[in-house]
Amino acid sequence: MAGLKRVARFVQAGFLLLALPAAAQLKFFGTTSTLSGLLSPGYSADFGNQTSSDHNWILGGVATLSGSYYNPNFLSYNASVFVNQSRANSNYQSISNASGVNASVNLFSGSDFPGSVSYSKAYNSEGNYAIPGIANYVTHGNSDTFGINWSENIPGKPSFSAGFQFGGTNYSVYGTNDQGNDSFHTLNLHSGYSVGGFNMGAFYSNGGGSALIPEIVTGVANTKSHNGEDAFGFNLSHRIPLSGSVVASINRSSYSSEFDNSSTNGSIDTINSSVSMYPAKKLSLSLNLNYSDNLSGELAESIVQAGGVASGVSTNQSSNSLDLLAEATYAVAPGMQTSIFAERRTQYYLGDEYAVDSYGASATYTHKLFDGSFNAFLSVTDNSSNTSGEDNLGLSATTSYNTQIQAWHVTGSFSYAQNVQTLLVAYTNSYFNYSANVRRQWSKVNFSAGASAGRTALTQEAGAADSSQSYNASLGYGSLFTASGSYSKSSGEAFATGAGLVTVPITTPVSSSDLVSLYGGNGYSFSLASSPVRRLTISASYARSVSNTSSDSITSNNTNDEYNLLIQYQLRKLSCISGYSRLGQGFSGSGSPSAILSSYYVGVSRWFNIF
Repeated sequence: MAGLKRVARFVQAGFLLLALPAAAQLKFFGTTSTLSGLLSPGYSADFGNQTSSDHNWILGGVATLSGSYYNPNFLSYNASVFVNQSRANSNYQSISNASGVNASVNLFSGSDFPGSVSYSKAYNSEGNYAIPGIANYVTHGNSDTFGINWSENIPGKPSFSAGFQFGGTNYSVYGTNDQGNDSFHTLNLHSGYSVGGFNMGAFYSNGGGSALIPEIVTGVANTKSHNGEDAFGFNLSHRIPLSGSVVASINRSSYSSEFDNSSTNGSIDTINSSVSMYPAKKLSLSLNLNYSDNLSGELAESIVQAGGVASGVSTNQSSNSLDLLAEATYAVAPGMQTSIFAERRTQYYLGDEYAVDSYGASATYTHKLFDGSFNAFLSVTDNSSNTSGEDNLGLSATTSYNTQIQAWHVTGSFSYAQNVQTLLVAYTNSYFNYSANVRRQWSKVNFSAGASAGRTALTQEAGAADSSQSYNASLGYGSLFTASGSYSKSSGEAFATGAGLVTVPITTPVSSSDLVSLYGGNGYSFSLASSPVRRLTISASYARSVSNTSSDSITSNNTNDEYNLLIQYQLRKLSCISGYSRLGQGFSGSGSPSAILSSYYVGVSRWFNIF
């Protein structure tokens, strides 16, 4: 009986707070502030097969304090605290019950020394473990992020800017007993100065992260990875005759990568320069030179930058690359531009030397066509290998068109490439992509549909391909209803990271097979929203995906389905809300039954201003 009385007093207090009147802005010792919030008392119930049932009267809400001191250009701030605000009452895509804070301060924004500080923290929030092209795995955990930025911009003096950020997430995956985490840090410094017609710049950056990868992905418990990068460089540019310019840069970067008991590290020095001129109104000439003293390091660094680990890439042997490109571009007519180019690429990698001479031409065309806009690009390249003596023809084409046919708005694009050079001259790439969209309005009726697909594959490697496709459509009648649906499918190779699977950014032959996961799957979703009468909103959605992941250690068939329902009625300044969410997620490789979690909420909420 005492417990029921406490609940009754709690609910009464919540409803009394809902009736608080609005107040004016508060000014205190040079500070101008406003405080607003959302109060949401209600009844919540949680239940599932891997958690005990929970029935409670809860008080959720958001409080936001914003303002400035003396002047907004001197100091301004914003802080928002939220409690029990990731449930069906505020975000029906979420089944967790999150609390946290978001805060930021801007300093001296009206001066030559602006800066800012930001911080965010969330508890028991819902997240995702990413799978390319299909529905992500649902996770829940805690996360935080801190950032600080400052710059100096005194006219006539060297500029300087600095930024530092770090953060992380600790989470568990619904449907498994797996734990995971992902953390990062970044530091960026930059300075620029102009003197005597020379524009100069310098930079320094440092970043990295570590992760604990869920066992369901790697098949091994407590799989840890770590990567880091460190880089600095200098750039210089100057105007030259014939409306031209010279640009040059020297950079040095270092990287490190660890995966369980294996590791790799290295450094890369690069030189990049270009000269461009415009000897005639329609003619431009350019010459580019790029040199790297560590080609193997570039391959490893591309993996680290994508979030993967590069312990399978050999960087112990000497390697380098040199690229020389000359190009002439001429505007034949309005909307029509052509170019010819010649390129020489030489590389020393894994004890062998490779060289390719390339010659080609390209054309870009833009034109109004049938009340629409047509754009096209075509490039043809002849590649001759000095090492193997083989020749191949490279082709790249892109076209797009958008128009209105009577009341139909239509857009479409298509890209195709064959034997396109990659970072390694010994490997070429082929791909195609297309997309199309159409929409139409008939008075209150609206309709839209779209489709897209793509495939990327190494020409020399059978089976090394990533593919994806998606389709969507929607139909609506004013505010009475809007219905939509979608379907997606994807497959390919990816690196396992703490935040999800990342598509392999480089050729498979230089990647360690034990670090690569295969993935594939499809998913579909439906949603319906309606406002049959004024102030009443009803929405419902369903999504399901079926996927599979495979590595050297584990193969798993995975399912994910989510139901969501939200009903909201606005009564003057009060919102009456009822919501239901259900998540089902399972992994055959986990050895655990699928997780089923449901959440139900009914309550009221009201925005108000305190001052």
